Amino acid sequence: MALFGSLIVFFLSYGFDIQNHSIAINNELKNIKNLSEEASLYLQSHLHEKASIALTITTAPCLKEALRQSNQNFSSLDDEQRDFQINSLNQRWRETNNIRDPFINSYMTNPVAKYLKAQQVIMPEMYGEIFITNRYGALVGTTGKLTTLAHSHKYWWVASYNDGKGRIFLDDRGFDESVDGYVLGVVVPVKDEEDIIGILKCNINIASPLTHIVEEYNHRNFGNLKIARTGGLVIREAGVTPLSTKIPDSILGALREKRINTTIISEKGVKQLVAMAPVEITMGSSEIGFGGSKESIDHIKGNTGEGWHTIIFVPPKKAVEVANQTTRLIIFADLLFLFLVVVIALFLGRFLAKPIVNLAKNAGQIGRGNFQTRVKILSNDEIGYLAKSFNRMVVNLDKTMTSRDNLQAEVEKEKAITELSEALSKVKLLSGFLPICASCKKIRDDNGYWNRIESYIKAHSMVEFSHSICPECAKRLYPEIYDNDDTAEP
Repeated sequence: MALFGSLIVFFLSYGFDIQNHSIAINNELKNIKNLSEEASLYLQSHLHEKASIALTITTAPCLKEALRQSNQNFSSLDDEQRDFQINSLNQRWRETNNIRDPFINSYMTNPVAKYLKAQQVIMPEMYGEIFITNRYGALVGTTGKLTTLAHSHKYWWVASYNDGKGRIFLDDRGFDESVDGYVLGVVVPVKDEEDIIGILKCNINIASPLTHIVEEYNHRNFGNLKIARTGGLVIREAGVTPLSTKIPDSILGALREKRINTTIISEKGVKQLVAMAPVEITMGSSEIGFGGSKESIDHIKGNTGEGWHTIIFVPPKKAVEVANQTTRLIIFADLLFLFLVVVIALFLGRFLAKPIVNLAKNAGQIGRGNFQTRVKILSNDEIGYLAKSFNRMVVNLDKTMTSRDNLQAEVEKEKAITELSEALSKVKLLSGFLPICASCKKIRDDNGYWNRIESYIKAHSMVEFSHSICPECAKRLYPEIYDNDDTAEP
């Protein structure tokens, strides 16, 4: 029973373990799918917050007044004159490296520049450069010396201006040397009612928020969270320099689908459960654009029109660790239960089998002819009923055997009497006077017939005859033999 139970426990536990592993893997895929989506939504809300703060900055009256004045100065010129003047100012700006130069300084100390620097003071760890251009792309005020004064030709400016309709544009600049960190340019149009009067750009260091998202996940959950671009370049990963690694090529196809997805990959013989979710705000829309330029003067590894994704990697062994613990617990519980069942079964077996064994022993006694054997009745259950029936059977069998013995004795007695009677009758027949012939010695029977003496005696007794010749008769009958040989014997 223990062996059979152990085999049952083994096969059931093995089947349960396989099924439990499959369920654990599927559940973990669902779990990391939800977590990746949660991280994506958190990152998206963070980017929305940055865009909202930038929009708030554009509402300052000093900015709008300065932009109206700058636009008025340039709008009085025709297109050719305006382009020439902006290019001349841009040339002068690029050729002047001294920030104390009155020309450069005028853009960095005017009321607009002071207002923008005040925002940097309020959130010193957030902002890098902040600057604003008029509707023609010419610089109006800045917190620092930029590479150029003219900006209307740049992709981020064009994307935010959006053919006069205006929209927020998130410029994924990559690693920016000006702030020594990962920079996202938040570009927002400045509007006067429905008209775009300028473009504001805030270079925001988002390395800290990205690190917080990654480390918060890794602290609370299994596996490793990465934030990566659609092309595979990793923006943020715990303990790794931004934009220095790539995700496995095997999941690039799934990333390009730009939807929440899960898969299982194997890299260098190591399996990984993978879940990914796009950061929707980085996918681009009519309200918020997203992208970048691969290279620029002051930033490295910029975006090439890719979106962002939160990607979670979890080793399967982590996913099934709880399942393995559950399986081990179940096996232990099964073995303990099996042990208890075997012990109880052994006890009950002996307890229940004892009357049966007793019956078997008594049956053996009966088989050897001991009909005085009786079974002790200790219960009123089926075993007790069987014992009563057994005892009744023994009593009946004893009576039957006694009757049989008595009948056999009677039969033997009758047979002996019959034989004795016959013997006596035969003895009586040979008693009294027998009429015998004086010459031939024949005997006459009751019916008047003469019988040879040996035939008569044989018929009326249990005597058998054997014939021989006495010496006297032999000499008389065979004189030729006995006369010549006196030593001859018959």
